[in-house]
Amino acid sequence: MNVIKRYLQTRQQLFNVAGIQPEALSVITKGPVKKVHYLKMGSGKPLILIHGGGSNSTEWINILKPLSENYSLYVVDRPGSGLTDSFNYRNVDVSWHGGEFIRSFMDAVHLQQGSFLAHSIGAYFAMNFAFKYPERTDKLICIGAPAGINYYIPAPLRMMGTPVLNRFLLSTVFKPSAGNVRRLYKMLFVADVSNMPDVYFEHISYHQLLKGWANSFFSLLENLLTWRGWHAKYYNGNKLRMLKVPVGFIWGDKDAFEKPNTGLIKAHLITDHRFHVVANAGHCPWFDNPGQCVFLINELLNTPAKLQNESGV
Repeated sequence: MNVIKRYLQTRQQLFNVAGIQPEALSVITKGPVKKVHYLKMGSGKPLILIHGGGSNSTEWINILKPLSENYSLYVVDRPGSGLTDSFNYRNVDVSWHGGEFIRSFMDAVHLQQGSFLAHSIGAYFAMNFAFKYPERTDKLICIGAPAGINYYIPAPLRMMGTPVLNRFLLSTVFKPSAGNVRRLYKMLFVADVSNMPDVYFEHISYHQLLKGWANSFFSLLENLLTWRGWHAKYYNGNKLRMLKVPVGFIWGDKDAFEKPNTGLIKAHLITDHRFHVVANAGHCPWFDNPGQCVFLINELLNTPAKLQNESGV
């Protein structure tokens, strides 16, 4: 089986279902990884989309078309994901890495400033970029509970972050298959898995078979997590006051990583913030309610920065 061929074929099927045909591009950077792959489509102000944990740029498939009507989308594959170069995270400062990955990508595509739509670990990357480069961050939207502001991590992810055990799981209960990916999304990421096309789960299963993916993903989790949860040295919950850019939160009420009530308490530490809850939605709320999420993303991106200081709950 040609894994890359099947990966690209299923990606194209997803494009067809969504009615889109983005440009698939790669750029050489001077950052933590050399080659970065990304999708580009739309026109308007730049919006950089950064996906979560073990996923890739197609994570956003069902909201790319409406977002592209108003923004120029740069939909990146993070290091070790999709068709971006693989990366070994062992002994790497992930907080530094996340910010520098974004900085080097923006430099390579000649973006001086942009807004961000970021999910989970992608939000951790974007938040660390915003700490260091606020002048290059227009607005930051964290969709789903952002990684790094809560110590709790669901048990399946903690097991995936445990050396040796994670390799055993990948060869058994988490062995790449459309059925196993579907079960994982039902368990951790969405409230109603029936909203998602079957080809998405097939696509992600081929993504997990790409050369370098397992080492990249597991070394990232082994670095970020302990058996008890998020590693203290990477905790950003005590740094939120330092964010000097407008931050929006879109949070599913059934998010398995953190519930909105504690997320809202933390969001209040940020001077310029807004917070919205999506009902009957999980950690990837745009799969459960794409229409509401697109509406909220547009609202957050178009709200004048100095007025972003009230909760939308």
